[in-house]
Amino acid sequence: MSPPKSHAMIEVRWLGSIESKAVFATKHIRQGTRITAEAPLIIVPPSAEDKELSTVYDEIYKLPENNVAKIAELSVRPIIRDRAKKDHVLHQDVWRFYKGKKWMDITGATLKGKRLHKAIMKAIDLFTIFRVNSLYLGPEGKYGSGLFSLYGQMNHSCIPNVHGSWNPALKQLTIHAIQDINAGDQIYVDYTGNALAAYECGASKDSNFSTVHKIPRLLSPIEAFRAAEELAYLMKRQNLRGIGLCRALRECSKYALAKGDRHRAVTYAHEELKLEKSLIGTDTGHLEDGLQGARYWFQFLVSARN
Repeated sequence: MSPPKSHAMIEVRWLGSIESKAVFATKHIRQGTRITAEAPLIIVPPSAEDKELSTVYDEIYKLPENNVAKIAELSVRPIIRDRAKKDHVLHQDVWRFYKGKKWMDITGATLKGKRLHKAIMKAIDLFTIFRVNSLYLGPEGKYGSGLFSLYGQMNHSCIPNVHGSWNPALKQLTIHAIQDINAGDQIYVDYTGNALAAYECGASKDSNFSTVHKIPRLLSPIEAFRAAEELAYLMKRQNLRGIGLCRALRECSKYALAKGDRHRAVTYAHEELKLEKSLIGTDTGHLEDGLQGARYWFQFLVSARN
């Protein structure tokens, strides 16, 4: 077994209880610390659902063998891998992909017989790894989807202790501690991308935290503000301090402004700003458009008040 791979504050180890790799803290990490910034193994541009495989594999096809080997190291549950291998639609899609490449691999070697079958199975495996481990880059995948060697080895929790965010200016995924992490603790991320899904995966023990907690659009500003406050309260009570809480705090701020309470709007905007700093840091110039970033929403409110 290879020795643990160290990244200053964290390291990758084999975890026998799950028969897979996991990431652990090697020292105490304070909330808000940028643990690392990671370049992607691959970026796949946005595509229509029926073009997903060809788009993904077009990018994988161009990669140097070293990157392909790193992608192959990322884990997939055996049941998912076996299901993909038996998926006739996937087989046909990859077959058509290689037909479009005139039955040649990236080296120009002709694929036929056992060699073609092996290439098809490898393509299906890499595509499955990508689907399981990839991450949207930017809001709703604005910059495509990416695959990351270190982030891909972090296990999921509905109540994570780190948050990963794509920074298009750095062209890297920044990973920040969203709570204090002790040396020896396992590093967890939320792969759902939505803190409200915590209840659905069984992490929430709060009977008041409903699976779907949406604010009806027809509520009055006062009623909507109260509903937003309740949502933020329940998320904090569950220690769900990820990007979902940022969104809930923004709703609190917006509804407070709508009902004419500028002071509370600014207070909630400031709370969102503090949380955002701990999640993604301060280099948020890419979030200025539309006041997406907490800093720009807070500045807008303060300048409007003055």
